[in-house]
Amino acid sequence: MSDSFEAHASGFHGGMHAGAGDINNIYYLLQTGSFGTSPRRQPTDELRWLRRRFVEPAGLGRARDVLETFRSVFLDGLPGSGRIAAAKMLLWELGDDRRQIHELVLQENENAPRIDRSHVGDGDLVWLDLSRVAGRQWDEVQNELSPLRATVHDHDAHLVVVLPDKTGSLGSALDQYRIEIRRPAVDEVLARYLLAEDIPRPVPLPPLCFLDTDRRMEEVDEYVGLIRRARDEHREGSFTTWCEEAFRALARQARDVAERVAELTAGPQRGLLLAVAMLHGAHADVIHQAGASLLTAVAHPCEDGPLLERVPLDQRLKEIGAEVDSSGSVHFEELDYDAALRSYFWAHMPELRDALQDWVKQTADSPGLSAGERRSLVERFTEQCLNERYRPTLVSLVEQWTTDPTTTRKIEAAAVVVQRGLRDEQQARSFRRQIYDWARTDSLSQRLAEVIIVACRDELMARHPDEALVRLHHVARRERGTRARETLIELVSGAPRLRRQMLTRLTDPKFMPGRWHSDIDLFLQLADPEALTDPGRRDHAPITESTVRQQLIIGWSLVFSRRPHDVWTSTIRRWLHVAAEDERNRHALLDVLLGGGEAEASVLARLYAMTREREAWAPLGDLVIQDINAAWGARTA
Repeated sequence: MSDSFEAHASGFHGGMHAGAGDINNIYYLLQTGSFGTSPRRQPTDELRWLRRRFVEPAGLGRARDVLETFRSVFLDGLPGSGRIAAAKMLLWELGDDRRQIHELVLQENENAPRIDRSHVGDGDLVWLDLSRVAGRQWDEVQNELSPLRATVHDHDAHLVVVLPDKTGSLGSALDQYRIEIRRPAVDEVLARYLLAEDIPRPVPLPPLCFLDTDRRMEEVDEYVGLIRRARDEHREGSFTTWCEEAFRALARQARDVAERVAELTAGPQRGLLLAVAMLHGAHADVIHQAGASLLTAVAHPCEDGPLLERVPLDQRLKEIGAEVDSSGSVHFEELDYDAALRSYFWAHMPELRDALQDWVKQTADSPGLSAGERRSLVERFTEQCLNERYRPTLVSLVEQWTTDPTTTRKIEAAAVVVQRGLRDEQQARSFRRQIYDWARTDSLSQRLAEVIIVACRDELMARHPDEALVRLHHVARRERGTRARETLIELVSGAPRLRRQMLTRLTDPKFMPGRWHSDIDLFLQLADPEALTDPGRRDHAPITESTVRQQLIIGWSLVFSRRPHDVWTSTIRRWLHVAAEDERNRHALLDVLLGGGEAEASVLARLYAMTREREAWAPLGDLVIQDINAAWGARTA
């Protein structure tokens, strides 16, 4: 499989509303009752999708042996040899419901290590893509690989590193874990893809033009997708016919589009051509209205003359090579022609870009579009802007769509832009950075906050949980509601590493603990005694670690000093209940509570009084009073 390959689960995780009227609940997109993809592992449906299509490259068996024996393996090979897909499959084979599979991301702060080893948790299955790293950055990262391996061993984890192209020696300490991956035969990969898509094919495969060229593996995915569409749209054809149509769309579409646009010189024809390309598959009524509004957006004179003398829509569509099917939807006759048209207009008619942006902004908010039509329109425009040169256009659109007054339709459109950007291999990092910048804005609007929460919930939580945690925390600090906090708790639950990371953010001086009122409420939710006493994959509970205990003491001291007792009483009762039941961690739990309340005599008195509320807690009272007396005695001395 290709180094640049990435499988994605399709569909928008969240409610998509197509009705008219302004939004009545700013958290509409979050009220689905589901968190979509798993917040604690790479979506299993993606990995299962990849597994069904995966052909083992040469060298994978040796890589598997090295990974199982030494917990780390470094994959080398030429571009297109399938290292990233191989990395995912190696980890997938080791996975289970309790082990997190996620990618390590290089840090951008030049004053800190490039690899944040705290992102490796107990039993984690992690991979690090260095395929595009070069120069000075590679020198810096290479020096951190040995410490990273040590961290992986300490946490009983497994690591797969995808090396840069033409990497020199890693040194005697690491070269022994380096395995070269060689690309599998393209025809084998093609056959596996066709089988996975349930596309009937001759065995063996007949001679295909596609196989005449040395192909990268991502081209196989695109080619089979076109074959599937040719089959679905033209079921009367044969396998060979589908393959020929797919290859024509893959190879010669750009030339055909240029010729078509050159032939159609009238403004209304080109306007209709572009409208169909942007809304391909939409109902004819939608196409008609969109074509007219596009002419208005580009300041083209409207068609004059009596209505009954105007050219019918079906005839105008036929002139541009489109047709209306039995359901009233408009399609081009040639496969994937719409995508080629969009690319042509964007690349070769740059004066249209501003007008096209305004048209998309207006059309996406039209109540006449269905949810699917709106999503397709926004995704297609976003794809044209997935370039560093045009990315500010998307940022501006998202901000405009989420600025009051707004509508549900606009917020959904903004969410689609962000989701599509996060799923783009080349631009995902830039979009994650943009979300970070938005999340840290003190004037963050509630509508934009909702879009960020949805993006973290449905995309980042699955692929980059550490980055999702940071962004959700910034939003939780600034929002007036609780949705970001609830999503953050969902992310942290069951992931001890992320709970430790969040406790650090709530108690470390560099993160200004206590400055944000919401941080204290967040701490109370994170201070779950059951989770803190669960050893998980380790032989000891988190609360037995001195660092964690100190963080909890700081957190409780902030709670006791800044929040009334009725806010924290119920949480204290949970701690006392667990302390009474868990003899092994009893002293650690009580020490944290007493350490947090050490400066407040009234708090210590209340803690002691609470141990008398239940008979089962009575032994705790004796321990509490002993510790209080010892602490105050030491202070007096």
